[in-house]
Amino acid sequence: MKLYIGGVCQGQEELARKENPGGEFFFDFHETIRNAVMKDQQDPRAFARSFCDEHPQAIVVANEVGAGVVPMLAQDRAFREAVGRALCKIAQEAEQVTRCVCGIGVRIK
Repeated sequence: MKLYIGGVCQGQEELARKENPGGEFFFDFHETIRNAVMKDQQDPRAFARSFCDEHPQAIVVANEVGAGVVPMLAQDRAFREAVGRALCKIAQEAEQVTRCVCGIGVRIK
């Protein structure tokens, strides 16, 4: 498994495609978490564990949603926390984690 993270429009999707042609991609994974975890009120860590077990060769691409101003709405704060918790688990399981800034990948694992 490989994880690519970065801010909105920082080039993580393009970098992931370039480095992993023909891979099993999961783009906008933060939205997958919103749809799967937030709607059903699942534990984000349990969701991530299941995802890792089901997709060990996945290339996961997600936006960093935890930086910046803390949202006023409780549901928006819960979303940020769920994404953070799920991505921590995926990063632990991943063989490679890359943070993308201005289209440049910085390998952090």
